[in-house]
Amino acid sequence: MKQFNKNAQAYDIVRKKITYPNTLYSSLSSRAPTKEAALDIGCGNGISTVRLQELFDHVEGCDIGDSLIDKARQNYPDILFNVSPAETFSPSHSFDLITSATSFYWMDRETIFMNLREWLKPGGLFCAYKYDFPVVYGPLRNYIELELVTHWSRYRDPRLIRYDNTLELMCNYPHLRDTRRELFANIISLTPEEVALFFLSTSYVTRYIEEEGGEMYAHQFMEMVTSIDKSSSVSVNFDIHAFTAVKR
Repeated sequence: MKQFNKNAQAYDIVRKKITYPNTLYSSLSSRAPTKEAALDIGCGNGISTVRLQELFDHVEGCDIGDSLIDKARQNYPDILFNVSPAETFSPSHSFDLITSATSFYWMDRETIFMNLREWLKPGGLFCAYKYDFPVVYGPLRNYIELELVTHWSRYRDPRLIRYDNTLELMCNYPHLRDTRRELFANIISLTPEEVALFFLSTSYVTRYIEEEGGEMYAHQFMEMVTSIDKSSSVSVNFDIHAFTAVKR
């Protein structure tokens, strides 16, 4: 996720607020064979990794972005973080649970599925989870969706738009079983400034700014968001789609 690396500070601020639901982690923890070790690949600034810490004895995270890993180490010094692409990561032991939070579609998924043969314990659980394009409720909704259509959509990576066939891919690997797709409700409250920061730290808005909008666009976008919605809290739908499989 190299495009997030240069926006690590803004990404860090808003990602601390965009949490994942407790129901997701309770479900994953209950299905893990033991609670000894968990790994979070594509961990970013560690906001998803830390959620595993209270459930497992040992937790690790890896990400390709060195600035993001710097933030993760600052935020959560008790967790082991590694700068590494997930595809070539070489852990020293196997895990009960391996997660990938809103990052799996950036990876070579086939390579990761093959790696699970060595990374997971027998009966170990893998989960790739994500949210789709967030729905911003209230007066900002029309403006955000208009910006998406008129400015951002052509810069969205095809992996963000096309049908997610992760579940079907999982079924192709004989060392994986009990494949599932599940939905977890996840409504987050953000300030208007945080809504703007979230979108400004995404890959597609970053690319739009670089290719067309220029740095002034970021300032204009922030001003528009905060002028359209002057409330202290904006509800944003970040419902989670989770794909899971168990190692035979």
